[in-house]
Amino acid sequence: GLRTFHPSVCNRLDKNTSGIVAAGKSLAGLQELSSLFHDRTIHKDYLCIVKGILTEKEQIRGYLYKDTKLNKVTISKTKIKDSQPIETRYEPLGHTSHMTLLRVRLITGRTHQIRVHSAYLKHPLLGDRLYDGAKVLPLQRQALHCAYLRFYHPFLEKDVEFTCELPRDMQQYLANN
Repeated sequence: GLRTFHPSVCNRLDKNTSGIVAAGKSLAGLQELSSLFHDRTIHKDYLCIVKGILTEKEQIRGYLYKDTKLNKVTISKTKIKDSQPIETRYEPLGHTSHMTLLRVRLITGRTHQIRVHSAYLKHPLLGDRLYDGAKVLPLQRQALHCAYLRFYHPFLEKDVEFTCELPRDMQQYLANN
């Protein structure tokens, strides 16, 4: 019953990804938030640092196949058995001679979606051990951060927004490179 309810997380981030995680502190709140995530009526934006230079906004599509044994996913342009459609929108916010800061919105939210889509485009996330073949990684983790969350709050009857600034490791990398 309600006496045994404990606040619970509604969304998960990949291991070694920083940023906003939503939780319901009441049963009604948890159920409502969970349905918003399920219906994709929550807008989540990520900031990430990728290798190479991207200068144009894009919305990209593909099919994601998950290898559960390796806990790794792959992307194909066409549907294959047991694959799921994915869609990712990104906007470059700035770049140096060798990296780009992107704002990314998940249209679909699948396992490792931003990480694998970036690698598929030949612009892997800095520090991504799984999807970047680099021998030396510039960060201790993938440069991926959930920075923005917006949704219609049914009890307040208005849109609410949450932001989380870029973590220190990503800020320092951008400042020093």
